[in-house]
Amino acid sequence: MTAITSRYEMLFIYEAKDCNPNGDPLDENRPRTDPETGEATISDVRIKRTVRDWFLSLESDVEKRLAAGREVLIRDTLKADGYLSEGKDRAEQFLAEAAKGKKGEAKRQALEAAVLRGCIDARLFGATLPLGKNEPSLQLTGPVQFSAFNRSLHRVSPTLVQQTAAYAGSDKGNQKSFAERWLLPYALIAAYGVANETAAQTTGLSEADLDLLLQGLWRGTAALNTHSKIGHDPLLLVVADYRPGFRLGALPRRVSLANQSAEDTALRSTRDFWLEVGELLSALHDYSQLTGLRVMQDPRLRCQSGAQAGLFAELAEAAGLPVTALDL
Repeated sequence: MTAITSRYEMLFIYEAKDCNPNGDPLDENRPRTDPETGEATISDVRIKRTVRDWFLSLESDVEKRLAAGREVLIRDTLKADGYLSEGKDRAEQFLAEAAKGKKGEAKRQALEAAVLRGCIDARLFGATLPLGKNEPSLQLTGPVQFSAFNRSLHRVSPTLVQQTAAYAGSDKGNQKSFAERWLLPYALIAAYGVANETAAQTTGLSEADLDLLLQGLWRGTAALNTHSKIGHDPLLLVVADYRPGFRLGALPRRVSLANQSAEDTALRSTRDFWLEVGELLSALHDYSQLTGLRVMQDPRLRCQSGAQAGLFAELAEAAGLPVTALDL
């Protein structure tokens, strides 16, 4: 398939209610927050994990995923002895018989071809895999990158919840022990990503791959149903298409909350605020390199542009922007 030739920016707004959108394993798995601003912070790794997990949910058979070019490179796999694979072990899993015995650059090229042919996440996000001692590593720059920290649009207040565990706390105990977990009562999160057409020429990222990424953002977020993640819902996805080499930038910083019915840390649903998008629409209107917008929205998210209220697509059309609906 042909690699993308346009540059894209993505603004993805979603809510997280009574869950832990991105725990810090080095800090009791507390939800990550900025200590200065009090905003929730969600790493790019977490967002990519959501997308990868959704890809995996589409097809359980590894061989079928490989044949379709939709295998996930960065996932847990086991070696023949039952232990978790290291990077070099995962690399060897992609080297076909024809590449056995190859060394150095020839081996690296064989691995690159196999990985890019079979793994959608490598075409999207790039990859780094070691090949072993005295061998070159596979290093691919991903065309799609998300902000290292994607922030909530307001301050949050992490809450420690205590609950009864399923088992006794000791071998001689007659009472169940207690468990603790950290939650955010509510967070409205704005994630930002860029798809770079120049890097796409190396990995072969296609428009079809990009469409699957967008589906993974929306549907993958809605499908999060683990103990700590259930409570996520997608609200708005805006994809801005540009001419090659250009992008507006800073999309999340051009939207804000308005008409709040409660303080930041007391927000609990989309009924408690409106999303002000006027600055973003004005900037996009004035940016001559924009060629179009694609939008998907949950109508529970109420948008406004100054005195005007409506769905994001309606407000964008009123601002004179070329808008089409995303069908995910």
